[in-house]
Amino acid sequence: MTSIAIVGGGPAGYEAALVAAQLGAEVTLIEPDGLGGACVLYDCVPSKTLIATSETMSTFRGAPALGVRAPGGLDGEVSVEAAVVNRRVKDLAAWQSEDVWQRLSTEGVRMLTGRGRFAADQPGRARRVEVVDPTGRVTETLVDG
Repeated sequence: MTSIAIVGGGPAGYEAALVAAQLGAEVTLIEPDGLGGACVLYDCVPSKTLIATSETMSTFRGAPALGVRAPGGLDGEVSVEAAVVNRRVKDLAAWQSEDVWQRLSTEGVRMLTGRGRFAADQPGRARRVEVVDPTGRVTETLVDG
C-alpha cells in the first residue's frame, strides 16, 4: 500500500488527503492549527460572518426610511454586541473545521497535530517527515520506505 504524508490541512491538503485515501493510499495529514486552513479559521469564514453582520446593521439602519418600524422604536439606531459576533465567528470556524475532520476521519485519514518538516537521511534526499510540536520537539517521524 502506498503511504502518503501531507503537510498542511488547508483546502489543498485536505482535498489531496481525501482523494489519496479514496484511491487506497494510507494517508497521514499533519496540521498545527486546525483543519480547513487559514480560509476556514481566519479568513473567508470569519470575514463573511462579519460582512453579514455589517449588512444586517445597514438594513436595520435604513428600515425607518422604508417605513419599517420596530416595537419600541428602532429609528435607525443599531448597535452590535462584539462578544456575540466574535463567538459566532469562532463557532462557525470550529464547526467547519470539525466537518472537515469528520470527513477525513470517515475516509480513514490519520491526522496529527503539529508542524511537518522534511528531514534527509542523506544530503539532498528527504526520506522522513517529522512532526514537530510548538516547543520544537519531534513527536513523530514518518519514514519513506
